[in-house]
Formats: sequence, structure tokens, C-alpha cells
Amino acid sequence: MAYSSENRCNLQRWVEVQGLIQDARDQSQDVLKVLKTIGILNLVTSTGKFRATPELVALALCDTPADEKGRRYWQKVIKDLQQKGLITHRSRTQDELRIWQGSDFDVETAIQAQIEQTYNPLADLLTTIYPLKPLVAQRHYTTTGNLRYFEQRYVDSRVDLKALTGANSGSDGLIAYWLDTASPESVPARTADGKPLVVITVANLELLRMRSEDFWALKQIWKDAPELQTDGVAKREVRQRLVEAEQLLNETIALAFNWSAQKNTCWIDGQLTAIESSRSFQSALSDLCDRTYCQGLVLDNELINRRELTSQGAKARRELIEAMLKHADKPRLGLAGYGPEVAMYGSVLEATGIHRQEDGVWGFYPAIADSGVAIVWQAIARFCLEATDKPRSLDHLYDQLAMPPYGVKSGVIPLLLAAVLLHYVDEVSIYKDGTFIPVLGAEHFELLVKDPARFAVKHIAVVGVRSQVFRELEAILRSSPAKGQPGTRNRTILSVVKPLVQFVRKLPAYTVKSKRLSANAQAVIQTLRQTQEPDELLFADLPRALGLDPIRIDPEHETATDSATARRFREQLVQILREIHTAYDALLQDCEAMLYNAFGLRSDRDQLRLDLQFRAKYLLGNCLEANLNRFVRAAADETVSDRIWLESLLMIVADKPAEAWTDQDVTAFELNLSDLARRFKNLEVLQKDVAAQSRSGFEARRLTVTRPDGSEIHRMVWMDQEQQQRLDPLIERVLAECPDPQLRQAFLTLLSERVLAETSQPPLPINQPSAKPSKIQNPKSKMA
Repeated sequence: MAYSSENRCNLQRWVEVQGLIQDARDQSQDVLKVLKTIGILNLVTSTGKFRATPELVALALCDTPADEKGRRYWQKVIKDLQQKGLITHRSRTQDELRIWQGSDFDVETAIQAQIEQTYNPLADLLTTIYPLKPLVAQRHYTTTGNLRYFEQRYVDSRVDLKALTGANSGSDGLIAYWLDTASPESVPARTADGKPLVVITVANLELLRMRSEDFWALKQIWKDAPELQTDGVAKREVRQRLVEAEQLLNETIALAFNWSAQKNTCWIDGQLTAIESSRSFQSALSDLCDRTYCQGLVLDNELINRRELTSQGAKARRELIEAMLKHADKPRLGLAGYGPEVAMYGSVLEATGIHRQEDGVWGFYPAIADSGVAIVWQAIARFCLEATDKPRSLDHLYDQLAMPPYGVKSGVIPLLLAAVLLHYVDEVSIYKDGTFIPVLGAEHFELLVKDPARFAVKHIAVVGVRSQVFRELEAILRSSPAKGQPGTRNRTILSVVKPLVQFVRKLPAYTVKSKRLSANAQAVIQTLRQTQEPDELLFADLPRALGLDPIRIDPEHETATDSATARRFREQLVQILREIHTAYDALLQDCEAMLYNAFGLRSDRDQLRLDLQFRAKYLLGNCLEANLNRFVRAAADETVSDRIWLESLLMIVADKPAEAWTDQDVTAFELNLSDLARRFKNLEVLQKDVAAQSRSGFEARRLTVTRPDGSEIHRMVWMDQEQQQRLDPLIERVLAECPDPQLRQAFLTLLSERVLAETSQPPLPINQPSAKPSKIQNPKSKMA
């Protein structure tokens, strides 16, 4: 059968189409094979480590392992499926093919974009995503009872190891993991704050960086990507990949820190140290703590031997300290039962011999030598006894005990400090905010636990010439053996200082403020009011106030002049104290003399009160001016003592209690007294004239004009109501014509002088200049 050329072309096209259809069918079958193979391997992967890598999938689809042509074919099919988005290749960390449901969110691209957008050094990255927990030196804890832990940190070449310090002040050391390919040039034995330093290099840094970045990027995507809010498929994929990334990171870190792989290098105490296993590393840490904290406590009590006490432990410590302060003279401090405070007492005070009985007396004594606490006791006692020049803040003690070679936990320090202070109760003084504390209470220790910087201690040494000074002053200031509230600190020296302080506190305000005292007396008053340290007051500040040199401690060079120095100090101090004590009495005596002179008395001075009382009684009820009336009533009072009577008159004259006077008030008293005495005497004269003339229906005025030469004219002027009415219009006319107040006063002066001169007996001298009245008395007297 013959075919035309057209038919032959059509047949050829049909064959080609059939071939394409068959190829498509074959290709779809190949795609299904690839997808099935990846799916099976993905299922296997969920429980194992047999992952669907491109090489493994292509190999699984080949007829024989040596079929290179088939392997290349299947790899091409896999690549085509990747480009179409039907499968995903996780190439960064796992090199794995995955089949996902349809999603427009490309996780791989998002991861890569997140990594490229923000680059972080590996040390910072790991610090953020995989912080390390502290590591405890276990054997050291078991043998000493001290829980010591090392802070762990990632570092790299950006950090200067010599300047490295721990971020947590409570840690006992630092383990630094070096994340650089090049080893550090030199490794110090200690951190910059004096704690032991361990440096460890880390292996597999590239793999560690890759998996750290993937985990960090997935965390950021999971947190911030908005596509995950609407795309459930993408959300499930990111969540699963995040879980897997975290598992891979944990595995990588475990591998990087694996001592058995012998890929890590370790420096301990600045020396290169071979570490074969985690157990040997733990042993090396305990050995390091044994060497570094060789003088620390050996105390088996987890309740108190720690940095931060539990609420139960804090309450037990408070109750124990209260018992120490109140019942030091009782066995077991009077504690009974088996509570936590009793357990603390047994381990810290009883087993160490700090609270024991000596010579039949229970008290606090230095810890026995092999108690595990003796070295720390000595350190606390040395800190207190060496503070001789000025107080030392207790926060320095806390810092000193926390550092090597002690490493004492802050929870037990208040107990040991309380025992030391009670043992040296008469030698070590304690201050809060610069103020001396005579009696320690549990409330002070509660505040001390929270803020030791507010407290300070100082050693008061009474030796050499100081002891002689003390004995000299004790003889005049202390009348009986030292007594006081139980627990009173520095009772011996306070027996001398306390009377001095009480003396100055009872002084009148006048004595404290007056500048009429000698310079030394003023200096002594200010010193006793301001000084807060008993020993500084007695041996430094008071001698300086008296113009003497401070009395220093020099027990090795005592001389015969020491006694003379002590006597001279005592004599000058007694003299100044006497001056201070009598200053107010001297003021009263001076004011009494002023009263005597002001009222022109001619009897003996000791008769001042009787004379004034007699004269004041005649004026009672006839004095309308308020201040003069108060003075008259006070002067006539017979019910009070002489001292109170005198102080009452002084207060009325100066309008201020004499005890509160200043030197300016004394001057004001003199001026006020002169004026009041003149008014008192004028009223006396007026009353005598009224009584002598006995005019009924008249009012009297007593006028006094003082002339420039000091002579005075006194007149008693009488007027009735009719005369007053006749004169009122004349007075109003004169005032209207003289609106100027100064002109009115001048008119009154000239008129008074002229009128009084006309009736003067004898008359005023003709050549006498114009008189100037200093005061016109205008009391009003009611006639009987």
C-alpha cells in the first residue's frame, strides 16, 4: 500500500505524539518514585538518623550501585522537583530532602535572609540562645560544706583575659570557653577581681556556628514572621525545624565540650592542664577550690552556710542573734527544742567552742583551733582590732571574707560578727551612719544584713598615757563602778564619756550660744555636742579643745611625763567645766545687779526682792500698761523661790526666758530695763501724789522733761472732765494747723518746756537752751 507524502508526515507526527505521551507517563512515574522514596526516608528519619540526602535518594532509585547514568538522571529529576517547589532541600545543616504540603513561604530563603541581615559573633550568639548554667565543685562541697560554683561564659579574642571579671559577684570562680580558632596567648591564674579562672578552648567551631545561626534564625522567624499567622503549613514546618535545630545544637555543644575526644585544651591556675573526662575536670575544680579557699570555713550546716538564706533560715538566724544578745550567760543561750535556730547554734557556736563556759562563766570566746572556724574568727577580730585611727565600714569586712583565701558565705557572717563583738564588748565600738551604738539589738543586725555599708567598727585602746588620763578623769567623773544595760558596749570608757555628754546636754541654751565664755570653754562645748566617737572625744578632741596635743597610743615608750600630762589635762578640763557650769549663774547675778542699780535701791543687795515686793504692792491694780503690769505682778509674787522670781522678772523685761538668751539679748535687757525702771518709778511718784492730794473727780498725769544738761522737770497735772471738753477744740485746731508729725512733736516740746518752766519751783534758768523731753509719761490713775 502506497502512502502519499502528506500521509507519511501525519504518521510521523502521530508517532512523535505517542512518544511524548509515553515519555510524560514515564516521567510522571519517575516523579512518583522520587516522591515515594523521599517520603519513606523522611518517615525513617523521624525515629533515626537515616536521612533523605540527594545522593541517597538517587542511589535508591538506580538498579545497581554502579549505574552512574541512572544516578545522574535521578539527580536531574530531583533538581527539577526542587525548582518546582514540590520538595525542599535542607542543605545548611542536615543535607536532607523533605516533602511538604503546598506553601508559598520559603523557609530556607527566610533563614538565609535572617542570618545575612544580622551578624553576631559566636560568643554573643551562644550567650543569647544557649546560656550556660553555673558549675558546682562537688567534692569540695562534700568535704567542707561550702557550696562553691563557677560561672560559665563564652569569650573570644575581643576579651582581655587579664581584665575579665565575673558577671555574678556571688560566684567563686569563672570558666571561660574560648571560641576562637587561635588559642589565647597567655592565660592569667585569676580574674581581675581575684577569683580563680579556668579557660577552655572549644572544638568544631564551624559546625557550632552553623547550627547556632540556624537555631537563632528559626527562633526569630517563629517570633516575627507575619506569614506564619496565616499559613498553617509554613507554621508547622518552622515549628518542626525549630525543634530539630535545637536538638542538633545540643548535640553539637555536647560534642564540642566532650573531653574524651581530646580536642579541648584547658588552663587552670594559668597552667595548661590535661583533662581526660568530665569526672577528672570536676576533680580539678575541687582541687582548685581547696587551694584557693584554703582558709575558708569548714561548716556542715546548709541552712546558714549559704549566700541567700531562706525565709526559715533568716528567721532562725534572727532568733539566734537575739538569744546571743540577751542570754549570753546561759547554757545553750537558753534555747530549747530542736528548731533550726538550735541547729545553727550547735554547728556555729557550740561545736566550734565560740560559746562556752570558762571559770564558771558562760560567754563568747575565740573559736578552738581545730574547729574549722578559727581562721575566720581571727580574720574578723583582726579587722575590728586594727581599726584604731578611724572606723572601718563593715562592707569592707564582707568583701574581704568573700574573697580568697576565705570565701565565706554572707549568710553566716552576722553570727560570727555578733560573737566577736560580744567577746570584745569593751574594746570594739560600733557605729550606724556615723553614730555610736551603745547597746546592740537584733534590729541592728537585721539592717546590717541588708546594708553592711551603714555600719562601722573601731577599736578603743586604753593603754599607756591614755590609761593614766582615763584614771584621772574616772576619779572625778565616775562615782561608782561601771554599770549599765546588759550588752552595753565600751562600758568602761562610757563611764567617763557619758557624764560629760550628759553635762553638756543639760546646759541652758544661753551657755551653749554665748560668746562671753573663754575660747577654750566654747571649744569644749562644741566638742561635747558634736563628737560621736567616745575614744576620739576623750583622747583627741577634748585635748585639742583645751589647747593640748592629742593623746596617742604609745605603750612602748611610756615615760614619767605621762602622769604630768594626764594631771594637766584633768586640771584644765575641770577648770573649763567649772566655767561652763557657772556661766548661767553668772548671768543671773549680773542681771540681779542691773535690777538693783536700775531701781535705785539703797538697802543691801540681798534685800532686792523684799524691797521690790514692798514697792510693787502699792502699784497693784493701778497699772494699765501690759508689760509694766506683768512686771509689777511678778515682783510682788511671794510664792516662788528666789531663783524663779528673778528669772520671771528677766523674762518679762527681755520678753524671752533667760536660759534661751543670746549675747544680743543681754544688751537688749539692759536697754529695756532702763526704760521699765523709769516708768515704774514715775508711776510710784504719781501714786504718792494722788494719795497725798486725794482729789475726787480729777484725773492725773505726770509729765517729765529731760533737758540737754541731764536735769529733769517733774509735774503732776490735774484735770477734770469739764477742762478736757474745753481744751479738745483747741487741740484739734492746733493739730489741723500742724499736719506734719515732726512739727507737732516740736510744738509739744516747746509748749511743755514753756508751761512747765512758768510753774517751776525754782524757775528754769533763763540762759538754759530749749529742753528736749525724752519721754512723756501718760499713765491714768483712778481716784478713790
